Amino acid sequence: MEIPKTYDPKQAEERHYARWEREGCFAPEINEDPNAPVYSIVIPPPNVTGSLHMGHALQHTIMDVLTRYHRMKGHRTLWLPGMDHAGISTQIMVERQLKKEGASRHDLGREKFVERVWRWKEQYGGQILKQMRREGASVDWSRERFTMDEHLSRAVREFFVRCYDEGLIYRGPGMISWCPKDQTALSDLEVDKESQAGKLYYLQYPSKGGERRVTVATTRPETMLGDTAVAVNPSDERYADLVGQTLLLPIVNREIPVVADDFVDPEFGTGAVKVTPAHDPADYAMGQRHNLPMVKVIDQNARMTAEAGAEFDGLDRYEARERVVQKFEELGLLEKVVDYEFAITKCGRCRTVIEPLVSTQWFLKQAELGRAPLELIREKHEPRFVPEAPYEKVYTDWLEKLYDWTLSRQLWWGHRIPAWYDEAGRVFVARTEEEARAKAGTDNLRQDPDVLDTWFSSALWPISTLGWPDEDSPDLKTFYPTSVLVTARDIIFLWVSRMMMTGMKFTGEKAFDDVFITGTIFDRAGQRMSKTKGNGVDPLDVFDKYGVDATRLVLASIGSTDTRWNDNQVESYRNFANKIWNAARFCLLNSEGAQVGRGFEGDSKTWALHDRWIVSRLNRTARDVGRAVEEYQFHEAVYALYHFFWDDFCDWYIELSKSEVTAPDSSPARDAARSRVLTVLEQALRLLHPFMPFITEELWQRLPGVGTDLLHSAYRQADVTPTVMLAAFPRADESLIDERAEAEMRSLIELISRVRNIRTEVMIRPNQRVDLLVETTDGQLLAFETKKQIQRLAGAENVWEKSREQWPRASAVAVLSGGRAVAVPLEGLIDFAQERARITREIEKSEKELQKLEAQLANPQFVERAPAEKVEELRQRAADIRQRTVALKQMLEALGE
Repeated sequence: MEIPKTYDPKQAEERHYARWEREGCFAPEINEDPNAPVYSIVIPPPNVTGSLHMGHALQHTIMDVLTRYHRMKGHRTLWLPGMDHAGISTQIMVERQLKKEGASRHDLGREKFVERVWRWKEQYGGQILKQMRREGASVDWSRERFTMDEHLSRAVREFFVRCYDEGLIYRGPGMISWCPKDQTALSDLEVDKESQAGKLYYLQYPSKGGERRVTVATTRPETMLGDTAVAVNPSDERYADLVGQTLLLPIVNREIPVVADDFVDPEFGTGAVKVTPAHDPADYAMGQRHNLPMVKVIDQNARMTAEAGAEFDGLDRYEARERVVQKFEELGLLEKVVDYEFAITKCGRCRTVIEPLVSTQWFLKQAELGRAPLELIREKHEPRFVPEAPYEKVYTDWLEKLYDWTLSRQLWWGHRIPAWYDEAGRVFVARTEEEARAKAGTDNLRQDPDVLDTWFSSALWPISTLGWPDEDSPDLKTFYPTSVLVTARDIIFLWVSRMMMTGMKFTGEKAFDDVFITGTIFDRAGQRMSKTKGNGVDPLDVFDKYGVDATRLVLASIGSTDTRWNDNQVESYRNFANKIWNAARFCLLNSEGAQVGRGFEGDSKTWALHDRWIVSRLNRTARDVGRAVEEYQFHEAVYALYHFFWDDFCDWYIELSKSEVTAPDSSPARDAARSRVLTVLEQALRLLHPFMPFITEELWQRLPGVGTDLLHSAYRQADVTPTVMLAAFPRADESLIDERAEAEMRSLIELISRVRNIRTEVMIRPNQRVDLLVETTDGQLLAFETKKQIQRLAGAENVWEKSREQWPRASAVAVLSGGRAVAVPLEGLIDFAQERARITREIEKSEKELQKLEAQLANPQFVERAPAEKVEELRQRAADIRQRTVALKQMLEALGE
């Protein structure tokens, strides 16, 4: 059979993905088993403005491994793709485009601007979905969703109206994070907290009457113009006599009370804190508790208001800071200024320092929606978080401390708030404008200009994409609740919890069974990757350099752990892909007369040792990989696959079978041996497929005898080209896991490896045949076929089984596990002094390892805490080393001076 010498990943990636997509292989409808179990995942929708980065690639790889694995198990599998409209990000992108044209959104007007954004989305948006095809993502493109699609928009309006009607959504004043540059409220995920070196200002406030001063410490002295109280901790004896007293606020001469509040940290600053309810979230809450007035001294442009006083009106906030400090100094009320490092909050997009403001906005009472998810996680630990620690606690803690969610955003792109006002200012919330008119009894209405926070529509993602609010939706009935959510740790609060809230609110069921939290990929120096730092790694560049399959193996092995990106890892897996290709190429070049599925007929007890062994190892690997994927231990699955294919199949089984497979004359024995190798290869390709979809498909298509009959029974009637992605995932047959055969092969492999090491270390030429002495200790002799394999693979002319007393004194000896030895008589072959040096080095190495093991086993904490099987394994290893060291010393003695 013709097969190229080298694998061309890019050609295979493009060709196979196009065929899979064209033939509908990714759609759940391809499964024709009416009783098939259901497996579903909805993708965390990337922003329409986004492009693929390593975080996406990691999540998509994990989701695709799960999807392909369950599809091969015969499950009705749906992985649903889509995008988020990314309100503020998209609006900024289009506004930048308009700026280059010398225009602004206000020049176009709202309607024309929104039309322009839709055109931008069609022309430039969704780049990431095209890039996903490069990854091999087996999503059902026929179900692709966008958060601004009409159906999803209807779901958003339904969510809003129902919650408003139940009193869960309200309009009123509240504390928000405001971006003075983008002129909109921001969600917590849209702001970044950064550590910054600054100043801590100690300001003195005189008491009424002037007999005492109270010092407060602040990083924002300009906000003192809006102070309406000073607070102290009720347990702080320093200020016990001041609680309830009145202070005079300098500069503005406003009388403000001293209040006692448990929120105050007596250790911060002086233990007395200024309270500015209109410009700090904590102060706002304190103001609510103590019924304090709010004085707004900073406006939406980050400039001082008239309420700050005529001297400050219109000043930039930082200019006002300098002026306030100067005034305090002039008044003799500036106690000191010290260097201080503190957290500052910036807009995640434009990097402007955000301004906490009290503003009239729309809010949702999250605490009401959070009760059901909180009860579920407390009582049943659902959804199941993987890893459980610390993420279940992070999720639970968040649900226990929910606050009202600011829903409104001062943007034009997004879901417009479904609320209308009449001339008297009365509000009418409705699903449509027609419904609002009917409620108001007039056509003279204006719609609220704000849009909803992007996360409002994202909160509905698992149910809206599957058809809600149409409760009879077939997809909603079939695929909800979804099986797993694969996401990052930083959106457990803002997204995971909210999807659980809406899912339980509107369907009565959790949004997903499991939540798998992926790790974070850092750069080589351990820094977070970012565009601003310029330290990101483009997955597409890695794909081009090493191939998608190699990159996916690295990403899958990362799983839930944080890691530093290193191209060397990908290179090693590219070498693995080449190893797979070369092994398969050998099998295919020697496949005449062979067919997949043949060669292992009859009772397994009659099979040759290496055949019993490889079948045992194959079934063990199938069991281990299946278990690892089910438990989200992807690194364990990758490890098992790598070592089975490279070590067991390539390095040993092919070598042990080679003499039969390459026999020059055609015979039933040769055909059977070739069929056995191909059969094991075919099963191995199935095991590898969820992780390495392209090379496995490229090779599987070339195997003789593959066809519809190898597909899972759920897909055999499907009108598709037979493909490994629809073949049944190998199911372990426990009866074929042969412990004895594996033990015998371990001994054989060790013996051959030790002899090869001897040949290398004493520099025996590769083509020089040697005699081999195998120690007999228990009367058991090597089987004829085993001797033949040893002769061929160890380069032995003869294999003699003799007791050690019968060995020539000058022999290179290697001690095997259990103390048995193998030797190569060296007379006429080597330099004896060199051999003595080699054995001395091996003794030293063994004694060092033994010393380390004994120290570990002498540590009572290790022995108590480590798994019992691990402790026993180390004890056995120590015993083997002791035995081996004794034998090595005897060998050294045998070589003489």
